[in-house]
Amino acid sequence: QMTIVHTDGIFSHEVSVCSCPGSDSSDWHLDLLRQRLFPASISKPKTAFTFDVLDHFLIDALECKTSAMSFYQKLKRFTNN
Repeated sequence: QMTIVHTDGIFSHEVSVCSCPGSDSSDWHLDLLRQRLFPASISKPKTAFTFDVLDHFLIDALECKTSAMSFYQKLKRFTNN
């Protein structure tokens, strides 16, 4: 299970690590980046943020001075509504 944070909420999804011949499972964070998901950690990430939500946060933070906590609370409300 991985928590995915997107512009319309926070969701839990089943994500599989590529086990293709020649693939390196330690580069899982790179696979996430290729899919436009930014991992919260490099080692065994359990949470990832879409590039879209990062763009939205950047605009909110720069233009509206929104804190990370306020932005997260807004996303939680989207998820629960």
